[in-house]
Amino acid sequence: MADQAKREDQKASGPSSGEQSFVECIKAIAAYNARAELDTEHQMTLFLKSWWSNHYNRPLKDPLLESYTLEELLYEFYDKIERQKASDERVAKEADKMEEAKEKEVLDWAEQEEKKELEEMKKAAAKAATDPTTNPENLKWMNEQLEKYKEVYGETFGEDIDESFEEE
Repeated sequence: MADQAKREDQKASGPSSGEQSFVECIKAIAAYNARAELDTEHQMTLFLKSWWSNHYNRPLKDPLLESYTLEELLYEFYDKIERQKASDERVAKEADKMEEAKEKEVLDWAEQEEKKELEEMKKAAAKAATDPTTNPENLKWMNEQLEKYKEVYGETFGEDIDESFEEE
């Protein structure tokens, strides 16, 4: 009866120290394999099988995984990487095209605005050319006439003229 109580106490306290060392050994092997350099075919196969298992959410003992060769696993691994890179490149290229289209649109708009501004300046220049009070030759002639008549009528000639020409 005392032996039976002792066995029950051991069961209640957990696994024996021999089992703990077995678990610790398995844990140590898994830790080593997870951190191992991929310089041997065996380590490369372990890594690729682990990747495949995680990627497809399948067990390491899956018969489908066991049917793969190292070359097939390598191809599938690099295929996924390269397809992701190609997808990223396509997205970047599309973003570049959109950016270039926006930039072209802005440049076209700026060009149109510059043309409008140039036309307005031409219209203002044409108006100035038709306005006799802004024509440089007319201004020169008016100043000559003022000087001529100031000699005749005095220095205050023409200073009392209202140039607004607005009716009151």
